[in-house]
Order: sequence, then C-alpha cells, then structure tokens
Amino acid sequence: MTDWLRDHQANRTQPRLWVERLWLLESREPLVVVRTVNLRPGVNVVWAREPETDAASGLASAGHSVGKTSFCLLLRYCLGDEAPSINALREKAVAGFPKGGVAAKVHLDGTAWVVYRSYGLHAQSLAGRGDSLESLLAGELDGSFQDFLDSLNQAFIGKLSATTLPGSNQVLEWRHLLAWCIRDQKTRFDAFFHWRDGDGLGFRRPRQDPPMFVRSILGVHDRELDVLMRDVEATQAALNAIDAELPELERLPAYALTIAEQHLRARLGVDDEVPIFRGTVGPSLQEIMEQRFRDGEKGDEQIEREVAAAEELLTPELVRLADLTHVAKIREMERQVAQTLVDNNEKEFNRLSAELSELDRLAGHCRYGDVDFSRCDHIVSRRSTASLTWRLRRQGAEADMSRFRLELAQSSERASVAQAAATAQEAVVSQKRAAVRRLQMRRWTNENQRDSLRDQWNELLLHLRQRDEGNGTAELVRAKARRAELVAEADHKQAEVIARRLQRSERGEAVKALTHIVASRLLGESGYGLFRPDSDIRPFELNIGGEAYQVLEVLLGDITSLLDAAMSTSSQHPGFVVHDCPREADMSERLYREFLLMVAEAEEQLGRDGGVPFQYIVTTTSPPPEQLRAAPFLVLELRPGAEDGLLFKRRLLPELPGV
Repeated sequence: MTDWLRDHQANRTQPRLWVERLWLLESREPLVVVRTVNLRPGVNVVWAREPETDAASGLASAGHSVGKTSFCLLLRYCLGDEAPSINALREKAVAGFPKGGVAAKVHLDGTAWVVYRSYGLHAQSLAGRGDSLESLLAGELDGSFQDFLDSLNQAFIGKLSATTLPGSNQVLEWRHLLAWCIRDQKTRFDAFFHWRDGDGLGFRRPRQDPPMFVRSILGVHDRELDVLMRDVEATQAALNAIDAELPELERLPAYALTIAEQHLRARLGVDDEVPIFRGTVGPSLQEIMEQRFRDGEKGDEQIEREVAAAEELLTPELVRLADLTHVAKIREMERQVAQTLVDNNEKEFNRLSAELSELDRLAGHCRYGDVDFSRCDHIVSRRSTASLTWRLRRQGAEADMSRFRLELAQSSERASVAQAAATAQEAVVSQKRAAVRRLQMRRWTNENQRDSLRDQWNELLLHLRQRDEGNGTAELVRAKARRAELVAEADHKQAEVIARRLQRSERGEAVKALTHIVASRLLGESGYGLFRPDSDIRPFELNIGGEAYQVLEVLLGDITSLLDAAMSTSSQHPGFVVHDCPREADMSERLYREFLLMVAEAEEQLGRDGGVPFQYIVTTTSPPPEQLRAAPFLVLELRPGAEDGLLFKRRLLPELPGV
C-alpha cells in the first residue's frame, strides 16, 4: 500500500460529527432494546450478507429487504430529518413496535448528545448532553431536541460566510447539509447534486442552489465572491424593475396627449372632428381658444368699468360713515361726562374732559369729514362752547340735580340716535362693498379660468411637440438614463464575479489537488480527477467515461469532501458521510472494492493518537473487500432468511419496498 496521503495531515483527531451508537427500541417504558449498533470514527460497514450456498431461495437468498436503507433512514431521523420516506418507514415500524423508537449517541464538536425519537407520528423527541440513554429517558440530561437541532445548525450553517444564497435568498439549513452527507439508494448516485429527489429538500432553485451551497460548505465560495454576487443580484433586480416599468412609461406620452386633447375638447365643447390648428376650412381648437381669450379680455374690461363705478358710489358713503361714527363717538363721550357729574366721579370727568379738549387743538385735515378742521361743524361748535371746571360743574349739579339728570337723559338719547345713524350707514357701506367684491370675484374667476385654459392649451402643445420630436416624458428620460447606468454597472460587476471565479484561490487549489490525489489512488496513474467549483452538474470529474465511472465521480466528490474536512479549517463539512449500497448503483465490482480499500487506507494514514478524523458508513449487499469483513470495520451484519438477521429482528408489515 502506497502512502498516497503522505503530504497531508489531519487537523483533528475526531470528526466534527459522528455517531457512536444506534439503539432500536421496542419500548422506552420499560426500556426494551431490539438491537444496538456500535459505530466508530473511520470506516463502518453494514453488510447484508447473502447465503454462500444455493440452498436458500427467494427472499432468503438475497441481501435485499433486510434493513440497509432503513438503517440509513433511521440515522437521518436521529439527526433531525423529517422526509416523507422516513415517515413512511415510521408508519411501518410503529405497526410492529407501537411503543418503540430509535435512539443514537451523537458527538458534535466534542460534545456527546443522546437523542431519542419515537416511531409514533406525534410523539415528543428527546435529546440531551450526556452518554446514557437511560438518563435521557429519565429526564436527567440537560438540553432538548430543539437545542440539539440548533447546535447542529450553528456548528455548520451558522459558521458560513452567509446563511442565505445569493440569487434566491434561500435560507440555508442543517437538513440541506444532512441530505448531502447521507446518500440513499433512491437517487441511485446518478448525479452529485441529486440528494433528496421527492423528499422535499426545499431548495427554491433545484439547479442553481445546491452547487452554490456545496461551494459555500467547502469554503470555495468566499465572502468577497458572495458580496459580489449579491451586488449583481441587486443590480439585476433594479434593472428588471426598470425594464418592467419602461413599456408603460413609453406609452404614457401617447396616453397623456390623448387625455390632454380630450379634456380640452370637452371644455371647449367641440367634437373630435374639429382640427387642432388653424386650417383653410372651418374652425379649429386654436381659433376657438383665441376667441375665448379675446372674449375674456373684453369681459374683464367691462367688469373693470363696473368696479370703478361701484367704488365711485362707495366713496361718499364711506365719508358719511366716518362722519357719523365720529359724531356718535363724541355724543357718547358727552353722555359719559354727564354721567360723571351725576356719579360724582371727578377722575373720569377730568379724563373725558381732556379728551374732548383735544378737539380744540386739532389742526389740519379731518379724515372723518374729509374737510379742514376749521370748517368742521362739530369742531367749531365745540370750540365755541366754554369749558367749565369740575368744581363749577359739580356745584351746578348739586344745586339742581334734577336738571342735570334731565341733561344726562338727553345726552343718552343723542348718543343713541348718533349710534343708530352710524349703524345704518355701516349697513349701506357693507352692501356697496359687497357689490364691489362680487365684481372683483368675477374678474378673478375669469382670469383663473383663462389661465387654466391657457395651461391646458400649452400642455397639449407640449405633448404634441414631444410626439413630433420623438421625446418622452421627463420620467421616461430619467428611466432610460438610469437603465443605461444599471446595464453598465451590471456588466462591470458580472465581470468582477467572473474574474473572481477565475482566480486560482488557495482554497480551490487545495481541493483540486486533493481530488487529483484521490482519483489517482482509485484509477492509478491513468486516472485524473478534476475539481470544477463553478460547475452546476459535475463539480468532480474523471477523465474516463462510462456509467460506472459516473457513479464513481459522485463517490469521488463525497470522499474528497470528507477527507478535506479532516484536513482543512475552511470547510464546514462535518466529516461524516453515509452511502447506501453504492455497488448496486451500476458500479463495477473492482472499482467498488478499490473505492472501499481507498477509504480504509485514508483512515489508517490520517489517523493519529488513536483517533480518526472522519466517519464513513457504507451499506452493501455485495461482499466488501476481505480486509473489511470483520471488526473493527464490520459494525453490522444482516442476513436474509432469518428474523434475527433482519435490522428490526422481524419483518415489517406491510413491507416497505427497498428496505
């Protein structure tokens, strides 16, 4: 045996994920174990051994339907899978073991977990950190099944550069990685990315997402490339949005022209047969518009004349109102003076008297009577009346109070009459002002209507000019300019993505070198294996053809990824792989034997300090190589023809095809 991994060293002594034990339980209370399967890091063979004589016949002579695929499904079930094929097996198992279930001891990044899952469809699953199944069932271990799932997800998916995929925003989950790590017969190993056909794996894009997911797990799809791809995705999304908007924006000018013309025709009250512009025969919208403007201007001139006449009638009424208001104020002040004499209020008398005496000092023009103060009748009358002091006036009032009370009543009457006259004049002025405002409102309304009509006409002319010049709306021009920017940006970013992918990164080179080493061990010097990280169909290739080699390419990719996980800290692969009957997937016996021997040699060459950094489990009907037919490699031997040789130690009815 050549030391073909001599230049490679494992960076751990145990796989990040491996299963130490699987229990098949008839019941949990009391605890009755049907079968215990002890597993180990390294190569684990589950052999459905066919009879070596011709004495047996039928099912007893074949290694099928003894439990190989069921074993793989139960492993998946313990690791959190809920696929339809697992539920179908549970339905069969619960018929024979109504209180039964399956349990496993799982090691995750150095922490031991014990997991129990019932065959019943609605029973609670259990998990806890520890070593003992009995302790788990007794509720003595810390943790829950959801904690276990969260730990699996955090250990592998949570450490990726991104937990969603660019292009689809697919949220990555542990079950996606589990589907890759455990291949069953259902996919027949027909393609590397065919993991769970019909099992509802949940990738939104079944063709693009699995390859991108594998690249992320292997550490080839790095953070910088992920950012670039998401930038391309965002730019393309913006470009698609503009492309969806452009047809409508391009149709919008025609719509706007039609709507503008229809609104203008409806406002002018003309039908569609009237042309827009002036012609040789008949009226046009242009001529009707011009006539409307001329009529409007004539109307404004007439209103201006009416406004001037109304304002001329208003002016003398305003003068009269001012005079009457002034007289009413004086009469009221005289009444108040008389009231102070009756009330013996000297302070208020002096204030009012001083205010009235101001009339004696007035000079200039009276704004109330619109005359000079020297000609104002009221002022002349006041100035000709001698002013008496408070003492004299008060003495007179005391001497003849009845006369002063009569004067107070007369003053009150005069004040009331003056105020009534002023109020009546206010009503007259209000009517005149309202008439002026109505005329002004007519003028403003006409101006607004004319301006609005002119705006409609200008809008129609604008749309016509845009149509004739082939120009669109401002929104269309901006959208086209933005689209050109996005196209250039998308091309630039796509070129960056391609350039980044073409760079021979250190990580990609490491996987490529390991692929070549594994292929050379399998096929000798003539065998050349190639790792193509950007391929969406065959990321791992062999330079020879044939269906058997197509299966071998799938196995080559899985084992390369398994060994790489043992050597690299960049990979988030768990170092755990299960293959269900790869020999039956149209693979030659010789290639199958060399493949298994190669994995066993990898165990020996990478193992150190009593540990092996990966776990590989394979089920087989074909005899494994002689070296692997005994412990420690052979962990479970199943035999047809006897119930003790079946996985459940009895045949499940109704029979599950392929189990």
